Amino acid sequence: MIAFAVCVGSPPKFASCAAPGLRLAMEEDSVLAELGTDRSLHEAYNEALDHFAGYPELEALVLLHEDVELLDPAFCDRLRAVLADPAVAIVGAVGARGVQGLAWWEGTIAGRAHETRGVVDGDFEDPAVDAVDGLLLALSPWAVRNLRCDTSTFTGFHAYDVDLCFQARAAGRRVVVAPLPLFHHTKGGFGDAEAWTIADAAFRAKWGVSASLAAAR
Repeated sequence: MIAFAVCVGSPPKFASCAAPGLRLAMEEDSVLAELGTDRSLHEAYNEALDHFAGYPELEALVLLHEDVELLDPAFCDRLRAVLADPAVAIVGAVGARGVQGLAWWEGTIAGRAHETRGVVDGDFEDPAVDAVDGLLLALSPWAVRNLRCDTSTFTGFHAYDVDLCFQARAAGRRVVVAPLPLFHHTKGGFGDAEAWTIADAAFRAKWGVSASLAAAR
């Protein structure tokens, strides 16, 4: 069973963006959790991780932004094919290698995501990355049961994606991109730029710039 979890801050945006793609991609036994945004995204996602960790039949948990529309009815089959490798912990649509902070896009981009701003486009020749964009995080059963958002270091709505990816890689697992057709109905920007800067500083202080970690992919 492949589960999905979406933080819904704007019900109209969820209804117009994520919901149609979920109806297209979800299978008969898929479970959808709609999470509230009255707390940090780290706390909300941890609630989803805690909940779905108890599903023995879980094949993957997809954490999805409310403004992301999945475009492929074969999404679940695509995801299963990638997660057939037990070393893979996290799958995303787009990410990068050489990531040293929350601005992952400053690294060498891999994967692809269509957005209102254009296409974020790398390639899939080497799917292994340091981190993927949190617009879509597909977690393996191992990741669901062993990884958690770091609520002691981060608050708000930034850093969860890159930090989870670094946690997975520090544990010897792989983070990869895969061709997962989607459209990101984004307005662009960081939202709260000051909060993003604070989260970026906390991330850098936590992980530092580690050549050995960057190579462990």
